[in-house]
Amino acid sequence: MPWRGWKGIGAAVLLPCALSAQTWVPVGGTAPFVHRILCPPEEPATVIVCADSVPPILETYASNIQFFGGNGFVVSRDSGRSFSEPRLAGFSVRDILRLPPDGRTWLAAVIEYTTGGVVRSIDGGLSWEWTALPRCAGAQFVRLQARPGWEMPFLGAAINTARGVRRSQDTFATCEEVSDFIVQARDLALSPDSSTLYLAADGHIVGGGWRSEDGGRTWRKDSLGLGNLRVWCVVPSRFFPNVVLCGADTVLSQTRSEGRGIYRSEDGGRTWRLVGAPGVRITALAEHPLDPRYWVAAGDTTGVWVSGSYGTGWELHRDGLPEGIAVRTVALPAWDTREGVVAFAGLSGGGLYRSRPIVTHVEVMPPSSSPLHVRALSPRELLLQWECAASGGLRFRLVDVLGREVAQWEGSCAGSGRQQLLWRLPQPVAAGLYILYTDGTIRAQQPVGIVP
Repeated sequence: MPWRGWKGIGAAVLLPCALSAQTWVPVGGTAPFVHRILCPPEEPATVIVCADSVPPILETYASNIQFFGGNGFVVSRDSGRSFSEPRLAGFSVRDILRLPPDGRTWLAAVIEYTTGGVVRSIDGGLSWEWTALPRCAGAQFVRLQARPGWEMPFLGAAINTARGVRRSQDTFATCEEVSDFIVQARDLALSPDSSTLYLAADGHIVGGGWRSEDGGRTWRKDSLGLGNLRVWCVVPSRFFPNVVLCGADTVLSQTRSEGRGIYRSEDGGRTWRLVGAPGVRITALAEHPLDPRYWVAAGDTTGVWVSGSYGTGWELHRDGLPEGIAVRTVALPAWDTREGVVAFAGLSGGGLYRSRPIVTHVEVMPPSSSPLHVRALSPRELLLQWECAASGGLRFRLVDVLGREVAQWEGSCAGSGRQQLLWRLPQPVAAGLYILYTDGTIRAQQPVGIVP
């Protein structure tokens, strides 16, 4: 995956519009009101779209979601060229969680008229049944979350309730409310090391960003710079520890709100700063599964905001999107980024769109305090840069997500200062996410994504 290098070390400039036109094209086969797009990194050709034929009632501002549609979801196995017939027809599907180890067990957050809950499939999403009755107290879930390896507990984010966080030990057959936490929850996300849960809180009751370090039993709000804004989405970076992004607006009344933009935290959600799309309602964010430079954001009626600078600087790319129709959600498939990044955008009334490769124009150093940086030039070559305080031995180990070592290099720091190595691996490695560990004179670890 050739990156364009670390050019420049200053802060990125916020750009209100694209420097060159990028084209979005409509994709057929989905209902027009798109709620969620899923692109599983382990299956790059798979695209799952949850969408309805008519809009939810009063959803945009007041967060009183009522079922109104029921077109379920569709699946593409050919990168979005064609889609299956609707599955879970009769329900409004807001999220799908596919569970390891075999990927055959799926959970879906569904809304049915004035109630909702979680349904389960054990055949890869073909047939479904309620996990239990009464359906986890009728919670209208909008996001489901579980630890890697299907470790308990499962968690759900719900709206239309003051008890917006639900925990379950049995795939939502039963639910436990966090009794002392009064919040409507728009989004839930888990840090890559599974140590911290992040919650996007709806500003109608209590807003801001929250975090839990005990599996969702207790929550803490430390959102200096974010305050009590309504947070629609929260996404921790899978590549840089403690880096978290969120999108927000502020609720002015029962029928009015005002966009606030994209916020970034570099200390695990304790403090935040505005980094993009000022004055824009941001309802979804996505980080590329393999290339940490790229992020995309759903920017309401402005279009899609794209970052090619690790989420620190943003550009608006909307050429080809219909005027006046809100972009509700976005997704980045695990596709090659050598010619630019390809994204999907789900519109609220306009269906699904796909971009041609987008090339951004702001490049900065990776936002990390680590002494080690790595970028993949190909499936066999890694470019490593690191800082040494003094001479001494050094070892690099490349490990896959299952903990298996795939390559090792031993050498030394030649004095102090910045040093560089073009590491040619013994053999090409498969596309995917790896961790590069170093020990000796410096001790650090960095994720690295490799594309074909």
